[in-house]
Amino acid sequence: ADGAQFSCLWMGDLGCNLPFSLSRCPLGIPGIQERTLVAVKPDGVQRRLVGDVIKRFERRGFKLVGMKLLQVWEGYNVVRTSRAMVGDTDSAEAKPGTIRGDFSIHVSRNVVHASDSVETAQREISLWFHSNELVEWDCCDYSNTYQL
Repeated sequence: ADGAQFSCLWMGDLGCNLPFSLSRCPLGIPGIQERTLVAVKPDGVQRRLVGDVIKRFERRGFKLVGMKLLQVWEGYNVVRTSRAMVGDTDSAEAKPGTIRGDFSIHVSRNVVHASDSVETAQREISLWFHSNELVEWDCCDYSNTYQL
């Protein structure tokens, strides 16, 4: 039912029991529920950087709504912001402080993929996730993050 609280069991049967709402809460900010796909590439997994990538998106205030070593992040302007966080594809051009600027070794070993547009994100997400694999949950800090 809309607005009802449920316990989620995501990422297998870990029993995280996080409360979430099946209905999306309209917060009045256009694009707040924009989604993007981020993939830690094999070189990033081999170098054990998955947690560092996730941490940067969490610290930025985005909400993780799907994960299979690919992550679906949701938030205001998440596509453009994630591209800025990831940095230039060429590691030699990637600025320090970006994921690629800090961790990339070579253009062929640039750690992550991030969707380059809302349309591409929607297509990429649908390639890897069924809609029932994306978790709808109310993020307790959204009102503070977006000053609602």
